[in-house]
Order: sequence, then C-alpha cells, then structure tokens
Amino acid sequence: MAERITKHGAICVAALKKFPKTPILTLAKKLYSENPLHFKNIEHARKLLSYHSGKSGKRNRKRQLDKSMQQEVLYNYAPFENIPESFEEIREPYILGTATKKILVLSDIHFPYHNAAALRVAINYGIEQQVDCIILNGDILDFYALSDFSKDPSKPKFRKEIELGKWFLNELRLAFPKAQIYYKIGNHEMRLERYLQVKAPEIFDTEEFRLDILLEFAKHHVILIDKYTVIKAGNLNIIHGHEYKGAGGVYPAKYIYSKSKVNTICGHYHRSSTYLDKNMDGHYHGGFSTGCLCELSPDYMPYNEWVHGFAVVTMKKDGNFSVQNLTIENGEIR
Repeated sequence: MAERITKHGAICVAALKKFPKTPILTLAKKLYSENPLHFKNIEHARKLLSYHSGKSGKRNRKRQLDKSMQQEVLYNYAPFENIPESFEEIREPYILGTATKKILVLSDIHFPYHNAAALRVAINYGIEQQVDCIILNGDILDFYALSDFSKDPSKPKFRKEIELGKWFLNELRLAFPKAQIYYKIGNHEMRLERYLQVKAPEIFDTEEFRLDILLEFAKHHVILIDKYTVIKAGNLNIIHGHEYKGAGGVYPAKYIYSKSKVNTICGHYHRSSTYLDKNMDGHYHGGFSTGCLCELSPDYMPYNEWVHGFAVVTMKKDGNFSVQNLTIENGEIR
C-alpha cells in the first residue's frame, strides 16, 4: 500500500526536482543545513533522498506515492524501444558577430599574481590597434585560496582577488569604452564552483556567489562564456585550453591542433607557439597558443618554459583571419 508523503519527504521530492543533476550527498548536506528540524542528521536526509529518487530498492519503489522521480527499466524483447531519459549535454559554441573586426586575446593573468609590465604592454597594444573585441580567455583570477593544494597563509585572500578582478574590469571598460568584452571561464575560475559544491553545499546555488555577480559583469557590460564553451570567430575556434586533458607537450600549438582538428587558439599552457599546415587544396590551417601575463617563476614551478604574451586576431569578411601571436620580454613586444 502506498505511503503518505511526509513533510520531510515533500522537501526531498521538491529538492530532487529542482536539482536533478546534483549528487545525493551534496543535496543531503544542503537540506539538513536548511531544515534542521525535519532531518535528524545528514545521513537521515541522504536516505530519504535515495528513497524518493527510487534508488533504495524495488520494494521501496513500489511503496512510493510520488513516483515522478523514478526511472523504471522496462524489460521486454525490444528494450531499446523505451530508452530512459538521458542527461546528455549538448554543447553549442558561442559565435561572435560578423561585425567584429579585431580581437585582443588575453589569457592567464592570474590576479593577484599578474605581471604589471606585461599586462600594461598588452593593454596599450590593444588600444593602439583599436580592437573592438576583447576576450579574457580564462584564468584571469587565480583563486589560490580556493585551490586543493597546500597554501601559504601569507598569500592574498579570496576577497583581495575579487577586489582586483572588479578593479581590472572597471579599468578595462574605461580603456575600451565601445569594445565587446567576453570573460571565458578557465580551470582556475572553476575552483570557485568546485569549492562551493564541496566545502559549502548549503550555498552553492546562491546567486550572490556566482562569478559574474561577484565581479559585477552587468555593470561593466561583460559577457560570461561558460567553462567548456568554444568561442567561434569566423573560422577560428577560441578556447582556454583546459577543455582538452594534457600538458600541451613540447609544442602546445601543434598539440591543440592535433586535438581539435580545426583552427584553434588557446592559452592555459603559458607558452607562445604557432603551428601552421597546408592541405591538398592549398588552404592553411593550424593552432596557436598564447603566452601568459602572470609571474613566470611561482613557488610551485620556479623553473619552466613560460613566456609573457597575448594575441591580436584580425577578422576578414569571408571568416578567415590573421593572428599576431605576440611575446613580451623585459616589458617590450618582441
């Protein structure tokens, strides 16, 4: 016989419907924190969530009054006629408008571990080139305090990074009052989302803790580009680089091209490189990796092959493009 849904059962069903992709344990922590009078502890909330999601056995599934959260498997001679609902994600690219003429691509500033001289050179060059589009191509903030690594307590705190991020966007908008500005989420910005889900599940869905809210994107007319979304500028694909697993090998531009199989520019590897190839039809294609605008000898990797750099992409009417993949040495463009 079906059971009457209790108050805490109704809370669980509502949460499962609102957050269908959230892990049960994370959701249990959130429910217990928000409803301590209805749940004895986190484990109590977890068991109830498992029950109402139909994950606690066939017998319990039959007893449930509200079966809307269940996904029953039908066994028959043609099982694929009744395929369960999929949680597949379809990733669509963000396509820049055809009015875009010249793009300044800045990657890996890692505030507050930025290199002031290199950043100043890149910004001034963008002003000289009269770019009408700026892509902040990931790892603009470092989020050191939110990382999983052991931390030096003397390093700047989370609040300092947010203050620098807001300062930077304000200065950038003043320097480029009419340019379109895009902020692509890199692997370091992902630390914020991961930290909230693991360390603070009670507030992971709170709007005030979203990066675009913290950095006041609306105020500065900045467009957020998701962590795994590809930006397409004509025939050029722009990604941060963390979208593909790996360290980039000895030749990051060739590595990223070998993975994407299309014209692609990325940051992430902190190394400037260009790889061009020509197909049988005589068309050139390839990959580009830009240098960084942060410190070159951090404590965790004092000796490396990193270089300062950035890129300017000039668009053509047919979707083709040219890339100035520029490096900076001693505060000057090489």
